[in-house]
Amino acid sequence: MLAEQVSNTGCDFISYSFIFIADTHGFLNDFEKQKEIIKRISPEYVLAEQLQAIVLDTPRKYTEIEQRKDISEMVSWEEVKELIRTCKEREIKLIGMDLTNFGFNTHLQQVVKGKKELTENDEKEVESILEKRQKKHVEMCKKYKAKTNRPIIVIVGAWHLQDSSPLMQELSNYLVIFPVNKEGMMLLGPEGNKEGIRYEQKTKK
Repeated sequence: MLAEQVSNTGCDFISYSFIFIADTHGFLNDFEKQKEIIKRISPEYVLAEQLQAIVLDTPRKYTEIEQRKDISEMVSWEEVKELIRTCKEREIKLIGMDLTNFGFNTHLQQVVKGKKELTENDEKEVESILEKRQKKHVEMCKKYKAKTNRPIIVIVGAWHLQDSSPLMQELSNYLVIFPVNKEGMMLLGPEGNKEGIRYEQKTKK
């Protein structure tokens, strides 16, 4: 079993402003956990890093993207199609919370994909882009929280959910659902052995 179910006994999801779900970008079956929480909460909005700057808030927009099947140079249709279809079926507004192609130009896209070697200048530029992305994440959470009284589900890479991150520091009244390895450490990237991986929670009021 790749990821054990979160024990939700006594957990009142509705009392939180944000429900963050850590995404491993394909190392685990991330959608299984996303769908479980979406069905449980039935939010008005789901914010997703992988949707980048795409906003799906009308039936027409959902139909168009299903016909086009094009997300970006950095994210394929296959990676997000289940999330898109689930939100469409449940009439949930699915909002991209990041920059198109995560802010990377053509050169940096190749670097991130491992097709070009990372230079010192590239590293500095990536760090600068990361700061912009993290600022965007916080801005989008605040923007959409002002639009609804219901909890917002936020699907974002686990790296952005570390205690020191802007999301965790600048927002409050949230619950985070995240995978940990067999040592109990947050899973930030692919690990060779999936044995013992489970989901845990942390909160901030």
